[in-house]
Amino acid sequence: MLKLNNYNFEFEKLFKKAPITIKIRLADMDNRQTPPEEKQDAAWILSYKYQDLAYAHYVLENYNETKLYLKKAAPFAYLTGFDSELKGHNNEWTIQGELNVALLFGDDSIISKLRAHADDFTTSSVTKKAIFLYDHLLIKIGTGKVLPQEEIENALTEAKATKDKDVQQCIVPLIEAIKGLTIGDDYLWQLSIDKVIAWHADECKYGDFKEDGNAVMSLNALSMAKLGKDMHGWQCKTDSLYLPLFLIDQ
Repeated sequence: MLKLNNYNFEFEKLFKKAPITIKIRLADMDNRQTPPEEKQDAAWILSYKYQDLAYAHYVLENYNETKLYLKKAAPFAYLTGFDSELKGHNNEWTIQGELNVALLFGDDSIISKLRAHADDFTTSSVTKKAIFLYDHLLIKIGTGKVLPQEEIENALTEAKATKDKDVQQCIVPLIEAIKGLTIGDDYLWQLSIDKVIAWHADECKYGDFKEDGNAVMSLNALSMAKLGKDMHGWQCKTDSLYLPLFLIDQ
């Protein structure tokens, strides 16, 4: 079993109860009589439960199940993050979960729908403009849109000027990874992923991720690794349990 942080998945309870919850909530989604607010809750719970199962299986080193459940989570991550009727309330940090799951594990129809949202992307609240600007870059590059260098540089300037540890250690290198992808600089891309993983690992040991089940892998860094592979054929060389590169293999 992988030891990544202090989160207790309560595996026996999770594997017993999650399938029951999923069955009920899938029925709610399929029922035309289900009120919109209940469907919104159902979409969020399905996304959460499928991801919880994926991360639990990852900790248990059941890697096939990890990828299977993340793929099952993707449609509901899209709905709870971006659907006009079913989306929840996400700030510029929390939307990254839905966005990364949808980009990494969603099918072509989900990517097409995300692309349609790329130019009018919004969140319910914004506390750090730099993070919001990164989200804009991620949804655009993740769906195949061409990023103007000016947009990347503006986001990078904003991030570097933001007096916040998490922005400096996570968002700045993520934007630099995107810059590396757009200008064909594999050294900058690789170095930036290394920095993101170093920050993530530190947060899992000492910070906000110590008891967060979602933190057993860095989806932001995984998205950067996948984009490097898809766009340029680059192979990420970061060696970390927080970056399960097998998930981006075909």
